[in-house]
Amino acid sequence: MLAGADGTVDGDSDAARVEWAQVIAGPWLAETLKGLRSQEGLTRVDPGSALKGTLRPYQQVGVQWLYLLAKVGLGACLADDMGLGKTIQILALLLVLRQQSDGIRRPSLLVAPASLLANWAAELERFAPSLNAIVAHPTEMSANDLKSMTPDQLRTVDLVITSYGSLLRLPWIADVSWNLLVLDEAQAIKNPAAKQTQAVKKLNAAVRFALTGTPIENRLGDLWSIFDFIH
Repeated sequence: MLAGADGTVDGDSDAARVEWAQVIAGPWLAETLKGLRSQEGLTRVDPGSALKGTLRPYQQVGVQWLYLLAKVGLGACLADDMGLGKTIQILALLLVLRQQSDGIRRPSLLVAPASLLANWAAELERFAPSLNAIVAHPTEMSANDLKSMTPDQLRTVDLVITSYGSLLRLPWIADVSWNLLVLDEAQAIKNPAAKQTQAVKKLNAAVRFALTGTPIENRLGDLWSIFDFIH
């Protein structure tokens, strides 16, 4: 509460400013932020010809913002309104991260309502066909293949797409160390006591992103639950 505040001693208006607290980046973080914030660093955040579409200016800024947070291991809630391109921003970010992976792939996981899985598959085919993705859901895979999936089988996969309901039925998802964990329509975890919310928050991922145009549907606690997941 007092960090950075001006202070006086015993009502003396001429007292020196009190430096209550200070946060200074260490060597690694300072160098990382310098590179990310420089013009040269920002030019690296470009999927190039791998993205079969053109990002609008605000979407370019969004991808750069997500990239910066991903590189320093922080989560985010991308709360653009419906129709403003949250999907293409995530796909562009995945392409950038794959370009910089030095050939070492770590799969990312995207969780969405079952009704949107086909839409994500279609957008992948349209904008990022070079990403190797699988849809882990009974509508796309047999029950035996779904249950027998192992982390070793995902070594060449860039993105696994599944539904909130499938998290409770596919225990192997919790055994994978994911690169990005992205929740679409993240208001689905607004209730912290719900089983699917608890299942999502137990997953292991380097970075967690939430996508939702309605981060607060009924009460402020909805937003709390999303940020509890992100961080």
